[in-house]
Amino acid sequence: MNIYDELTSKSINCEAVSQMNAFAMQKQWLKAFASKVKEQKGKYVFLGLKWHGFSYGIQPSIHGTKAIVEYNNQWAAPYYVFDEDLNECWLCESEAYPDLSALHDDVYIAHHNMKWTMVFTHEHPDIGPFFSLKE
Repeated sequence: MNIYDELTSKSINCEAVSQMNAFAMQKQWLKAFASKVKEQKGKYVFLGLKWHGFSYGIQPSIHGTKAIVEYNNQWAAPYYVFDEDLNECWLCESEAYPDLSALHDDVYIAHHNMKWTMVFTHEHPDIGPFFSLKE
């Protein structure tokens, strides 16, 4: 199942983000949630995956059950959902934020103003998910 099918199966209102706007959004995400990776490693993406900044402790985050609790405690607001390679990028709205761990893929969810991000990983349940607030 792809991201869109999973979101719509949960009755979440989604709008496709153009490729140009998706790249601009990803740039904002990297600046908000991978700045320490860039400082320490010289580039925003460590070991080929954006979420490795969290899994290797370079970027501050919480993980596992605590991450899910914090994610679910966020106020409802528009949010982006995208995959590692930006093959899919959606701007969504819903009363509750979705749990996308069932996809068993690297899926990023970010508040529309980049206040926070939640990452479900293909390594779940062994590694992730990760929740991080913008510093």
